[in-house]
Amino acid sequence: MDFDLNENQQELRSALRSLFEGACDIRHVRQVAYDGDGRDPALWKALSEGGWTALMVPEAEGGSGLRFEDFIVLLEESGRAVAPVPLSTTLLAGRLIANAPAGPARSDTLRQIAAGTASFTLALGEGVKAEATGGNWRLDGKLEFVPYGPLAATVLVEAALLDGKRGLFALPTDATGVKWLDLDVMDRTVRQHEMTLSNASVAAAASIFGTADASAAIQILVDEWRAALAAESLGVAEKMIELSVAYVKERVQFGKPVGSNQAVKVRIAEMGAVIDRLRSAVYYAAWAIDSNVPERKVAIAMAKAAASGPGAFVGTQAIHVHGGIGFTWEYDLHLYFKRIKSNELLLGDTSAALQQIADEVL
Repeated sequence: MDFDLNENQQELRSALRSLFEGACDIRHVRQVAYDGDGRDPALWKALSEGGWTALMVPEAEGGSGLRFEDFIVLLEESGRAVAPVPLSTTLLAGRLIANAPAGPARSDTLRQIAAGTASFTLALGEGVKAEATGGNWRLDGKLEFVPYGPLAATVLVEAALLDGKRGLFALPTDATGVKWLDLDVMDRTVRQHEMTLSNASVAAAASIFGTADASAAIQILVDEWRAALAAESLGVAEKMIELSVAYVKERVQFGKPVGSNQAVKVRIAEMGAVIDRLRSAVYYAAWAIDSNVPERKVAIAMAKAAASGPGAFVGTQAIHVHGGIGFTWEYDLHLYFKRIKSNELLLGDTSAALQQIADEVL
């Protein structure tokens, strides 16, 4: 199976890397994530004007209609840049909405995503209940670790319906009855929040699947989100090994580059081996998603497992290779390590991913 990028994907990668290097260098990330309020309208504007928010939206709704394998290229590059915007969650929401029942609300939302005028975060899990009341819906409950939270314009909320079904609701993050608590997690480039819904009333059209059971769609969304996190971590890991290689070539001790030390070479080689395995797992998962093959869930779990503990291993080795400077706040390495660690913990760590594989295989 050939996982090399085709010509179009190489052009996508080159264009994205140029955009992020110009609009989202690491100093800019620090200013937004640690010195600012977490919002980056300039970067979001650059992404929308470049057509990147339209990547996964069907062509009929003003998008590019590309595959998940193409989405992987975007995720890798946003990971390399530790981009502090809800791009991945918005595109994942768009993929789900594109497969929802047709209607004016669906079409309008997809066109807004394509144009970059709508941004989404995802609040998935058990903890929210929805009840139909007088033609509207009332939502109550709490969900933790919602990435970006109120920094996105809209939140896609999973909720239990009274008849035992699961629903998905799109509501503004600043709607009445919605409260947010910044959880102050270690990775401030993806701020995570606790969302509390108290008698939050939304129109009937806010239910993406109406009164139908959305359980299958929610599971697909969770699986694709796991694959997206793995792809993003791949980009982070690639950036960390690039920083490490550049450092050991430049840093001189006892008259020789640090990289000439055999122990350092071994660390770099081990990092490279982990990244190669992760790249294979991520692109295999993307192929399985696009092809909808029976081993789809196993492939996604394998990618998440390969990005979790092994991804954090790349981070720790990068810090060791950099020596004392690797532990400092002033050096940028910790920003990448925090993102890869955050991605490891979101939607299940290595143990959870391995358990998913066992449940599917055994």
